[in-house]
Amino acid sequence: MFSDDEDDDSSDIGASDSDASRKRIKSSVSSIEDTGPRRTLASESVWKDGGTLRFVQAQELTSGNQESKFVRPWDGQETRSVRLRYPNTKESERFELKLPKGETDDYKPMEDLKETVKQICKHYLPDDVADRESDAENIESFERRFNRAWQRKDVDEYVEIVKDFNRLLKKHIENGAVHRELMRQQHMDLEWVKRILDQTYARTVSPRVETLRAYKNGSDNVYGELLPRFVSKIFQETHLNHEQIFVDLGSGVGNVVLQAALEVGCDSWGIEMMPNPCDLAELQAKEFPARAKLWGLNVGAVRLLRGDFTENQEIGAVLKKADVVLVNNQAFTPELNDRLMSMFLDLKEGCQVVSLRPFVPEGHKITMRNADAACNMFVQTKREYFSNSVSWTDRNGNYYIAKKDFGQLKAFKRKHGLS
Repeated sequence: MFSDDEDDDSSDIGASDSDASRKRIKSSVSSIEDTGPRRTLASESVWKDGGTLRFVQAQELTSGNQESKFVRPWDGQETRSVRLRYPNTKESERFELKLPKGETDDYKPMEDLKETVKQICKHYLPDDVADRESDAENIESFERRFNRAWQRKDVDEYVEIVKDFNRLLKKHIENGAVHRELMRQQHMDLEWVKRILDQTYARTVSPRVETLRAYKNGSDNVYGELLPRFVSKIFQETHLNHEQIFVDLGSGVGNVVLQAALEVGCDSWGIEMMPNPCDLAELQAKEFPARAKLWGLNVGAVRLLRGDFTENQEIGAVLKKADVVLVNNQAFTPELNDRLMSMFLDLKEGCQVVSLRPFVPEGHKITMRNADAACNMFVQTKREYFSNSVSWTDRNGNYYIAKKDFGQLKAFKRKHGLS
């Protein structure tokens, strides 16, 4: 942990891409519909007694054995580092002001820093301050100052901007405004969610992302990701809330499991059998709780398991209590999908299964010949997703929500005098 000394090095980031107004909407701006019981976003244990957190510092991603991937900005003679304060009571994170070499997907610490400042200003400061700092017309807002410093190639100005931000945040933490702002909110908008997920991913998965390419084509074990906006839409359409249980079968590195715990606040489970994604999922699961506490947030419990979900007894027990089950079965064999349908017989009534391939054949109708088929216990709806929703295709597609509902089967049996 770093001190909060006003004279410490502090702050900043890369170029901005928009001058569009980002004034905060005072009513809840949420990626989750306002249904179900109220969720408390603030983690009271963090706000009351703090405690030193163990998390991966941004500096670790640009130094040591990662140093060769980065350069000092604008031919600087020395590396400048800054400490960015977070909304909880005392923690800060050290960033090095560096740029990745060339056009790469490597970590961008200056962008991380800038976007983090923006989200803290938007969600943790009083309305008048948040609106002022989010106003693209305000030349003294942090974002406009960051942009000018970038254009002028002025590292010293970046440092001063972060010092000013840290002082502002410290003031509103100490007068209780930050805690009050968080307490009055019950939902997180998607950009806020993505900032925290991106930070977690960058510090755990990104440095080792090459290991995810080691899978066998044509097998059930193919790695692909559902992207955050699509996942958020799934949460909305299933009306998932923080008192429920979410399960991701074939959870990869755990991105969706973490998003459910963060965005919804529910108990969130995942299981994966491929070793490399499992290794990275464990790193994310370790980083995520500390990262959430940095932001002062109360999130759902995360459990990421290793193993075959068709055989794992622990996940079998959880499925009996689950409210929403996600399975990215786009590349699954018909045999595995059949085994999954058999497993779903143990789901409670009302549980919803979200999949990319249907478990109920399209156009299916209950008849005397198929009255005992497992799929008759589900009512399925089809939705469309777009190519920017998933990581593995440039084409639009469909996904399916199957709700366990005995109503139609009971009606059919009553009509035909079946027991």
